[in-house]
Amino acid sequence: MAISNYTQLQQAVGDWMARADVLGNAADFISLAEARLNRELNPVEVDAALTGSVGSRSINISTLPMVEPIALFILLAGGEAQMLDRAAGTFTFSDSSGRPSIWSIDGSDIVFNRPCDQAYPFRLRYKQKFALSDQVPTNWLLMEHPDVYLAASVMWGGVFVQDGGYAASFKTLLDETIPSIRSAIAQKKRGVLTVDPALQSAGRYDDWYFA
Repeated sequence: MAISNYTQLQQAVGDWMARADVLGNAADFISLAEARLNRELNPVEVDAALTGSVGSRSINISTLPMVEPIALFILLAGGEAQMLDRAAGTFTFSDSSGRPSIWSIDGSDIVFNRPCDQAYPFRLRYKQKFALSDQVPTNWLLMEHPDVYLAASVMWGGVFVQDGGYAASFKTLLDETIPSIRSAIAQKKRGVLTVDPALQSAGRYDDWYFA
């Protein structure tokens, strides 16, 4: 059985434990597993595609499992442009619709300095935490390392049914594999710092473009 989304992971927990009675607790096991994974593995930078609404100066991002925003890019015909990031409440809002040039995070929304005059596409770069749900059914770790996600979840299943030996076997697997994933994340971060695609984009615009 492929394990690439939240529903499949919950089913796999029940299958691996060979106990249908724990299936209703699988979401709790996954949540506890993610608590450890978030402690053990540093957040990685990922991208989310967003779309602005005509006449609105905000986009709700409450479903994104975000630790920290990094940058926001607006996609234009000639490429993409990095928008100016300002703290909420420190810039002036315009009532006239147009192409926004400034953004901030206000609660669970991205807020622009003006309403969008069209449905602009955006790319949000952010640090992602592990928090699967029906709204966020997958992430990079589940796609690339489903064995680790399953082991971390089933380990808590063993604790739940009070089978210490069963839980310990999966803890050993985690202790052996998490360091290698942590190392891969560190190497990926060094690569991003060395070659930033956003800076190398032929369509990148400088801040003066929005003046």
